[in-house]
Amino acid sequence: MLNEIPLEAFAAIVGQNVRVSSGEHYIDVEVAQAQTLANPSPRAQPPFFVIVRHNGATRAINQGIYQVDHPSLGALDLFLVPVGPDGQGMCYEITFN
Repeated sequence: MLNEIPLEAFAAIVGQNVRVSSGEHYIDVEVAQAQTLANPSPRAQPPFFVIVRHNGATRAINQGIYQVDHPSLGALDLFLVPVGPDGQGMCYEITFN
């Protein structure tokens, strides 16, 4: 299923929140950016990355697999990597490669 998710699914929700959870713990993060990757990929869809931002946060959660929920996407198990703060909050990258 992850192989079939297109960039457009995330581009359509830039500026909206998704819930990132692990067990009973969760944070709401904003989809800040969705952009194509130039590297080749065996995916059914072209590769891309998504940046999500935990607005106001100064500390990162650990990188790892989290459940990401949004009404239009459903629940997806995705690997988040902290990439640091951007002046508005802590940012994480999700790569579809």
